[in-house]
Amino acid sequence: MDRKTAINLRHLRVFIAIVEAGNFTRAAERLLLSQSSLTVTMRQLEAELGVSLLQRTTRQVQITSDGERFLTEAKRIVREFDQLITTTRLSASQLSGTVRIAVLPSVAIRLLPEFIRDFRGRHGDISIVLRDDNARGLHRQVRDGEVDFGISNKWFDYPELEYVPLTQDQFGLVCRRDDPIASAGTPVSWYDIDPERLFLLAPDTGVHVALHGAPELESLLTTTAGEVLVMVTLLEMVRVNLGVTVLPKLAAPGPGDPDLEFHPLSNPVLHRDLCLIRRRNEPLSTSARRVWEALEARIPRAIA
Repeated sequence: MDRKTAINLRHLRVFIAIVEAGNFTRAAERLLLSQSSLTVTMRQLEAELGVSLLQRTTRQVQITSDGERFLTEAKRIVREFDQLITTTRLSASQLSGTVRIAVLPSVAIRLLPEFIRDFRGRHGDISIVLRDDNARGLHRQVRDGEVDFGISNKWFDYPELEYVPLTQDQFGLVCRRDDPIASAGTPVSWYDIDPERLFLLAPDTGVHVALHGAPELESLLTTTAGEVLVMVTLLEMVRVNLGVTVLPKLAAPGPGDPDLEFHPLSNPVLHRDLCLIRRRNEPLSTSARRVWEALEARIPRAIA
């Protein structure tokens, strides 16, 4: 194997992230990787270099003198590479007029079709490509420059990303129309929900992050009926009367659904805050900026 090409940008990014985070746990969260993957990558890097870059303890890592020297050049290489990619993509986007947006499925289905139709009527030279993903994957797409920007709630507060508030939608109960919890015709509280009947979306989703970010719901969410990764599966479990779920309004079934209905929840009133997400300090192409500004002007500040 050609040892001069064994080290790649992934090794450098992992090393830089670990140093900046101070430990493997925070670095793994930032890079959307497992800790075991980071450990393997660092071992490969140090083996190829023949030096120790980090001193590890149970709680933190410290950079060695060899690591300090290597860090300076590693940052320069990654910075110059990222600038090259950004410049090339910006030039390509400006020439093609194509804008790529990473979006949550609920946003793609409920918020953007009419917007895209109207936008194309005014800007026929700009093509919008949607890439729907869960919150974890969406943030990775934006961070890695695979899209011009994204629309999601915060998955993790990445310092390299900028979050601009776009809109918010309220959480509510999703249940069968004949479920006793909603049959009384009175407003539904979080504390009316039996946790043993409550199904939730799994940790990879922005809904999970928003719910678990509310400390007043901690006791309710400690014991539930289970977690599901795919929205279709979640709603089907409610549809066959296995239990209920809670979702923001954009993600919930519409009023035309024959079996399920949505009831806004109170005590507390909880919202999902959706943001426009872009890479910090990187200019949008002319086409992407037009779409971004049109979204800010068109999308209501709250979903009614």
